[in-house]
Amino acid sequence: MKQAKIWYVFLLGIFFGVVLGVEVVHFAEDDVCPQTLCIDQASVVPLSDRGYFPVVYDALQGAQESIHIASFELKYYLKYPESNQNTLVEALLDAHRRGVDVRIIVDEYSKENNAFEYLRDKGVPIRYDGKDVTTHAKLIIIDGEVVVLGSTNFSYYGLDRNNEANVLIVSGHVADYFEKYFLELWVERIG
Repeated sequence: MKQAKIWYVFLLGIFFGVVLGVEVVHFAEDDVCPQTLCIDQASVVPLSDRGYFPVVYDALQGAQESIHIASFELKYYLKYPESNQNTLVEALLDAHRRGVDVRIIVDEYSKENNAFEYLRDKGVPIRYDGKDVTTHAKLIIIDGEVVVLGSTNFSYYGLDRNNEANVLIVSGHVADYFEKYFLELWVERIG
């Protein structure tokens, strides 16, 4: 069932690629990616503005093994329990409860209405990035296959107000590259 959701997102990406004329992207220049990434083709689904939430929510719900996030902001609003950002935070908590390896790095700058304490108190491994660095990334890696990159923070403005641009990439090679980057941040830089 959960694997079906990942395939659904994958097929949705192919559908949008065909319907909208979006090319299946492959990396062809050495200065864009390491040589090991340049050998595969990645399915890319463009996500903008309000299109981000439903796709990312489904992807988080479909995670079976891991969800690793590095993000500038990860908000949780006690006054707005049904908000999109709270719904995503709850999806992370649900994944953690069902045994998915959920780990999150969030920038220390963004402490107001932060989901940090909420998730930490419920056992989710979450870390601030440290005072000497700004984590401005908006990176989600799911099950070593799906990567979401772009400009959207898990916040009211990021999900409901701003103009935002993102991509969902289905590629084991791309996910492997960003998983190594995430683990470097998790272990070596923040540790």
